[in-house]
Amino acid sequence: ITVTDWEKKAVDFTSSRNLMNGTGGDQFAPDVTTTRAMVWTMLARLSGVDTTTGSSWYAAGQQWAVESGISDGSDPDGEVTREQLATMLYRYAGEPATSGSLAGFTDAGEVSGYAEAALKWAVENGIINGMGDGTLNPKGEATRAQLAKILMYFINL
Repeated sequence: ITVTDWEKKAVDFTSSRNLMNGTGGDQFAPDVTTTRAMVWTMLARLSGVDTTTGSSWYAAGQQWAVESGISDGSDPDGEVTREQLATMLYRYAGEPATSGSLAGFTDAGEVSGYAEAALKWAVENGIINGMGDGTLNPKGEATRAQLAKILMYFINL
């Protein structure tokens, strides 16, 4: 990642806190789609869980996510959509009340019912700001760079 990349500050922020590591060979892979296992592991680390134990690199994070009610623990290699990511963060935050609105986004009608409160909360709190073209892209895949930025905003709430 070069200094001019839009995600550099967020990557540095999450990496310096050991929330996100590279994908091997000194690569961060910012455009790679985030998996459920990656999100579980990052949120578990944020909660202070030792994620170096278990039968797989994500086992401790998976167990924590299930026990914490963040995820059902299924499909660790499944790609995470932006609305799924918002929902996991919303659950992590304790599902706070929200008075936010998605009316300003042209694709607000595409948000799944289960994710509506989570996305309203994320938008209301500046955690997710849309794609810059007036859309939320709720069903779009969340890249590692997007996750780094969203985590940075979430942590700085």
